[in-house]
This record gives sequence, C-alpha cells and structure tokens, in this order.
Amino acid sequence: MRVVFVTLAGHGHIYPMVPLAWALRAAGHEVRVAAEPYFCPVPARSGLPAVPVGHDVDMESYWRDDDGQARGFGPSSVADLQRDRVVRAMNMFRGLAEAVADDLITLVKQWPADLVVYDPRAYAGLVAAEVAGVPAVRHLWGPDATYLIRETDDPLLEPLWERYGLGKVDQCGTVTVDPCPPSLQVDVDYPVHRMRYVTHNGGGVVPDWLAHRSRPRVCVTWGTNFSRTAGHLDPVRASIDALAGLDVEVVVTMLASDREVLGPVPGQVRLVDFMPLDLLLPTCDVVVNQAGPGTALTAMACAVPQVLAPTYGDEWLNAERLTQAGAARTVAQRPLTAEALRAAVTAVLDDDGHRRAARKLADENEAQPAPAALVPHLVELARTGRPAT
Repeated sequence: MRVVFVTLAGHGHIYPMVPLAWALRAAGHEVRVAAEPYFCPVPARSGLPAVPVGHDVDMESYWRDDDGQARGFGPSSVADLQRDRVVRAMNMFRGLAEAVADDLITLVKQWPADLVVYDPRAYAGLVAAEVAGVPAVRHLWGPDATYLIRETDDPLLEPLWERYGLGKVDQCGTVTVDPCPPSLQVDVDYPVHRMRYVTHNGGGVVPDWLAHRSRPRVCVTWGTNFSRTAGHLDPVRASIDALAGLDVEVVVTMLASDREVLGPVPGQVRLVDFMPLDLLLPTCDVVVNQAGPGTALTAMACAVPQVLAPTYGDEWLNAERLTQAGAARTVAQRPLTAEALRAAVTAVLDDDGHRRAARKLADENEAQPAPAALVPHLVELARTGRPAT
C-alpha cells in the first residue's frame, strides 16, 4: 500500500502516529507524512519521509486579541466549552486545513495513496480522502474529546466542506485507530481499531545521570507550545517553587529557547533541553504536567503517577479520566499556586495507591494490540473500502 499520514504542526500530534507509520513500513508498505513546510524536519527526524504541503500558518495568531496579547481561558468541562474558545479553535483548524488541502489532494491523487491516516484536527486529511475517494483513517492521541464536542464543531466546519464541494462529512472518517486504554476512553459508537500506546518522543542520547539518583525524582514538563501561546512559563515556575524544600530531585524538561523565559532555578533543579520523555519518565516517581495527551499517555505507559494542572480543551478531559482512574491528582485551583501543587505532589509521593493505579493502566495498555497487528486490517480496508467488523 501507499499511505499518507496527515498531521498538524505539533510534536504531540505527529508522535502518536509514528509507531503505526513504522509498523506499515516494516511490513513493506510505503508511507509519506504530509505537513506544513517548517514542520517537516520533525517527522523526518523520526525516520519517516516527509512531504511539505501548502504554506506555514501562524497558529498563535488565532489566540491573540487585538492588543496582541494571548487570550487565556479558565477551566471548562468538555460538555460546556466556552464559546469564544470553540470559535477561535475551529477557525484555526479550518485555516490550517485550507492552507494545505490543495497540495494534499494533489499528493493523494498523484502519488497515488490507498489510505489517508489523519490527526483528528487535521481536517485537510479528511478532505483529501473524500475528494480522492480513498478510506480515511482517524488516528487518536488520547481520550476522544473531539467526538464529545462534534455537534458544536460540525457547523463551524461546513465552510471547509463546501469549499471542496463536499456534502455532510463525518469527522470520524471511515475507521478510527485508538491508542488510548479502554478504561480511559469515553463511550463512542464509531468503528474502531484499538492499539497499544507505544511511546515515541523522538530520538535521544541516554545521559549518564539518568541511572543515578539518591532521592525521589520529580519531572516537570509543560510541552513544547505552552510558552509560545501563553507568552510565559508561570506554571513551570509555580511547580519549581512548589518542590523547593522537598527532599526530591527535580528535572525540568524544556526547549532551550525557553530558558530565558523561565529565569534562574534552585540548585536541586536540573534543567534539561527537550529530551524524550520515554527515556526520562521510567526513572521518575511523579511527573507534573498540563495533561497534554502526549505527556499524559507517555507517563501512563511508563506507569508513572501524575500531578495535572490542565488549562485548555482536551487537557481537562485527560486530567479527569486519569484522576478518576486513580493514577493522577488534578490541581484545578486558579491561579495556579505553589502551595496547591506542593500538596498534590506530596500526596502522590506518600500514597502507594496512585502508583498501583498507574501500574494497572500501564498493564492495560500493554494488553492492547501492537501497531503491527493493525496492518492486516488496514490492508483489508484499502482493498474493500470498509472497516473490518
């Protein structure tokens, strides 16, 4: 087969797809990853052929007000998202799709592709599959927040479908690949292929210090996009302040460009330029993060309990599901304070129940089919156009 993977320009969007892309390549199939030009080096560093499509888009511009300041949003349930955020988000996703769809349609038709695998928010992939008449495989990254708010999103996507002469389009495509453990997933009614969440955070060199520790190790990470959209690293600073005085080793992973934004840190804190979390987290006792799906599910697969401080959208759903499973504590207090974070970290370190729950989720994940097990189903999908029952 020839399979085109379509991703948004974010590490947390492409990394969950890489194990399936490599499973297809290992089985002898051809793969291309289509992305905005500036983002193509990321899938390329994962050993996948990348094809630039369309033009780069400034995603942050959709979140800035007229005064140029980033727009902040407080806690909101998935069922009751703030209208302003929904409109901004869907304008962004639609704009990203329009920026790449024409080139993507050409790629899918002229290469030609047998399947399109697309990120749930990379709607250009769904458009290209519909226009080219090939099956569209939606690839999740965690609990399916987009499914829960589909009725709100659908009207905001109609201009995209109309632009390409499409009628009503099902956001879920032909079939969904789900790498989220069933106990964390929401109830759905679409065709699905379940898959183990295989951690992939890019390549890296294992440092000598990783295997040596004399105190509990706490990782603090806030992903790769927070400072770009928010303009600050206040949650990371609050986390560092929270851990000061505790008898723990603190490892903060961040982009090198964010160090100036963060400022000075205490001696017990090790600042590490962005490193693969699947190398670091197995050596940690707790990870403090914003409940982004990549970090949260990597920690889940590594059986590490979490302290979560969600900010936007699906982060709240991820935090809710992990906290209900007993593998995390959520700090919902805003503004986020060092006192609230310190209490949550201390509670996780002192409670074996969180570690047991995290281990249970990791075991559940390990029991799911490996990516290679999905390849025959995708071959059959390409042959018949219908998902296996």
